[in-house]
Amino acid sequence: MPPSAFDNFFQKVKSATKQAADNTAKQAKIAKYRMNLMTLQTEKSRFLQTVGIRVYTMFLQNSRILGDQLFDQVKDDLGNIERIDVRMQELEENIAELKSKDAELEIKDVTSPTEEQKEAPKEPPKEG
Repeated sequence: MPPSAFDNFFQKVKSATKQAADNTAKQAKIAKYRMNLMTLQTEKSRFLQTVGIRVYTMFLQNSRILGDQLFDQVKDDLGNIERIDVRMQELEENIAELKSKDAELEIKDVTSPTEEQKEAPKEPPKEG
């Protein structure tokens, strides 16, 4: 027995709703990654400012930059900046991956009949 018109309509609505929910979830994930990127960029800026302040302070105190001494003062900050850069790269790759899945997805026309519906035998009209 072929599906009724109501069942057919219900399946189409269900499919469209699922597509919309999936797309919304994906967009939310991308937004979360972007927020994390902004937070990391703020942190990175803070570490870069700290390094700059230490360099300038050393220059004010000594009228020159003492390389080894400066490196000892900023090595932790530089390590944090490197870790942030790695994490930011990972987040950017995650965003690119989610966006590329968008391009790979086949847009499905929920108004056209499915293969099952096309192959289902039609009932002859009832005479009566």
